[in-house]
Amino acid sequence: MARTALLNSFDCSTRRKRRAAFRFALDLLERVRIAEEAYLGRIPENLQSGDAYAAADETVDILTDGIVFLSDAFYA
Repeated sequence: MARTALLNSFDCSTRRKRRAAFRFALDLLERVRIAEEAYLGRIPENLQSGDAYAAADETVDILTDGIVFLSDAFYA
């Protein structure tokens, strides 16, 4: 319910408002990327060849690429 209410709270009726909503979404993705990088940094060295490390590393790469590609939608 709270997620739906949050999504419905964004007024996207003008380009300016859509850009503001988009900026919010990008900021949220950036926070997720930073948190995933922090998780990656906390994985002990002896476990860095494992599946969890590989998955986190790939997630960081994909989030970074996604943020760049999405940024191009409004800011290119």
